[in-house]
Amino acid sequence: MEKSGKGMNENMCALTKIMKYELRYLDGFPDFSAMQNAVWPLQRQTREILNRTIQEAYHWDYFSATKKKETGEYPDLLKETGYKRLDGYIYHVLSPDYPDFSSSGVNATIQKVWKKYKSSKADVWKGKMSLPSYKSDQPIVLHARQIKLSGDNRAAAATLSLFSNKFKKEHAISGNVQFAITLHDNTQRTIYQKLRNGEYKLSESQLVYDKKKWFLYLAYSFNPAEHALDPEKILGVDMGEKFALYASSFGEYGHFKIEGSEVTEYALALERRRRSLQQQARYCGEGRIGHGTKTRVGAVYREEDRIANFRSTINHRYSKALIEYAVKNGYGTIQMENLTGIKENLQFPRRLQHWTYYDLQSKIEAKAKEHGIAVVKVNPKHTSQRCSRCGHIAAENRPKQEVFQCVKCGYACNADFNASQNISIKDIEKLIQETIGANPK
Repeated sequence: MEKSGKGMNENMCALTKIMKYELRYLDGFPDFSAMQNAVWPLQRQTREILNRTIQEAYHWDYFSATKKKETGEYPDLLKETGYKRLDGYIYHVLSPDYPDFSSSGVNATIQKVWKKYKSSKADVWKGKMSLPSYKSDQPIVLHARQIKLSGDNRAAAATLSLFSNKFKKEHAISGNVQFAITLHDNTQRTIYQKLRNGEYKLSESQLVYDKKKWFLYLAYSFNPAEHALDPEKILGVDMGEKFALYASSFGEYGHFKIEGSEVTEYALALERRRRSLQQQARYCGEGRIGHGTKTRVGAVYREEDRIANFRSTINHRYSKALIEYAVKNGYGTIQMENLTGIKENLQFPRRLQHWTYYDLQSKIEAKAKEHGIAVVKVNPKHTSQRCSRCGHIAAENRPKQEVFQCVKCGYACNADFNASQNISIKDIEKLIQETIGANPK
């Protein structure tokens, strides 16, 4: 059994999320062009700092491993470098090479990749993965203190401190770049307002240049709202053929369900459209041949973006509705199927093999965490064949895809409802094993 979260009290720690805001240049340089010419080099320097941090960290670990092999002891970092922490030493080595960069920006960039290296170095040294590397056009990493928000929802703005005092003095400018923030929807407005009034706290963020526009990826942290949730009250969630989601709690008649037809019909239509465009690309006319493959298959890429956007949007909507139902009814735990290896298992419905079930489950888990709901993953094997009323397990209990009818006790109901009832039972895997024996067929 795989768990995400350890109970309501332990789940209620601060969460960090990101909101993307479109920017419009306001002030800070003589003109827009001068601003871009000053900021663009910071992208290149960001990439250099990221890659050099990885290299410095790896070189120290290699040096340490060599010393250990030669002397039997690891070298003392403080004696070797004069610094107690390796990331502090890396900042000491790199910062002089980037005199135009804000010291906070250099440090934030180093910390970003330093955390990644620490979490992955065990796999690197075991040969399970390569050292992380970074290409051009990297987002500019911003420490929270480099960002100052001003205005309200009618005139939102951000002032970014990107440059060092040396750079400001040499160019006789404030060195701060001011952007107007475009608030496209109520969600963006709400988050911005909560940042301004202190309900949310700014975290490490990013300045991004994409498709001739500047964007601010604002990271913010907050404590999830507390609800009267019972960790022992479990909501079982089944992903089935007819219903995208079917959720219920063992012994309760109430349930939550979402028809799967919207997913299936739209997704298959988009897939047919994509395949059609792929075939057309082989025989396209001069207008689409252009100067290479990118032009030829551009329409295919755009169609794939539409599919991905649809999936993400609908999964967001479905997961939001499910969590609202759980909160409203006091469920402190959600149990879902562990769908690892689903594509290799032909017993799973075709729709689940086609759909982005991992994305949907990930969104459910993320939203559950925001509300302090624990998420438990259970092995789905036999949950669709087990009678939630008497516990009898048999393939014959499913005479039709949508129908469950127990051949032992005669209990009949919707197959997805029955599966969700089973999934909602605490220690369901143990119960199933006890029923079928230690070596199920």
